[in-house]
Amino acid sequence: ATIAMNQGSTPRGAGSMLLHAGEGGLHGTVGGGLVEARVIQAAEGILAQPGQPAPSLLDFDLTGEIAAGADMICGGKMRVLVEHIQPGAQAQAFSQLERQMEQGKAALLATSMSGAGRCLLLEDATVAGDSMDSATQAALRQAGKEILAPALCRTDQGDWFLEPWTPSWRLIIAGAGHVSRPTAQIASMVGFRVEIVDDRPEFANRERFPSADVIAVRDLDTCLEGRDLGPRDAVVIVTRGHVHDGTVLAQALRTRAGYIGMIGSRRKRDALYARLRQQGVTEAQLATVRCPIGLDIDAETPEEIAVSILAELIRVRAGAEQA
Repeated sequence: ATIAMNQGSTPRGAGSMLLHAGEGGLHGTVGGGLVEARVIQAAEGILAQPGQPAPSLLDFDLTGEIAAGADMICGGKMRVLVEHIQPGAQAQAFSQLERQMEQGKAALLATSMSGAGRCLLLEDATVAGDSMDSATQAALRQAGKEILAPALCRTDQGDWFLEPWTPSWRLIIAGAGHVSRPTAQIASMVGFRVEIVDDRPEFANRERFPSADVIAVRDLDTCLEGRDLGPRDAVVIVTRGHVHDGTVLAQALRTRAGYIGMIGSRRKRDALYARLRQQGVTEAQLATVRCPIGLDIDAETPEEIAVSILAELIRVRAGAEQA
């Protein structure tokens, strides 16, 4: 089940998903409460049907009966698409989608509202999932260029639900010390792909960072050299000393990373910035760095500092995606 549209204040936005895996349980959420209960009921009805039932749309008005019955105060409207994912070609489309995200590549998932099938359109012009004729593929790709969020689209080839998928933000944490551990854990929980970089294998290892996607033992003097970092990449600098922090920061400033944050006091920041200016770093570059890192919540413990860092990262990520 996927929220296909929302207006006004709703518990979750367009694109939020709930997977009903039968005996495998429920994964994700479309907002909870009475809305989710009705979505689950509809999903169970679809699972009980033979063959490949067409997707269905459920409309919810959170200003009326549902809101009153569930004591909800959101006051918006939402439309939820409920569909049955079949094994075979359709499941392969989702497997390919997972690979696309792991490789940092975008894709467009298209679902026919008439039950004609589902396909995944890739950046290299290939298609995974159910086969589609060239005219349908061209129409879907054109419609996909005109949307930024999941949407119901009408084409000459019928009505489709289109979901543009972009890779999750990547978070590179330079330094594998006491602040890095809770930062990596929370970052994984809120949807970042986490990479740990440190030159000490006794710190940068799977035992200390079980949720990290990548753990790299590298020289901090060159750990970001040659990295193709873009707007969906974030660099958090929490190494074991000022010298390493400054070295990593100088490398990060030569990338296009969408977020660069460094731990430390304003006094430390000013001293590092003075040295970087002597190396040719401009004021405009330095203005992009968030130091002291994180939202100002008077954090003291490593866990509290991690919360402040992730709160800032979530805000930056949300602002970038809304833009």
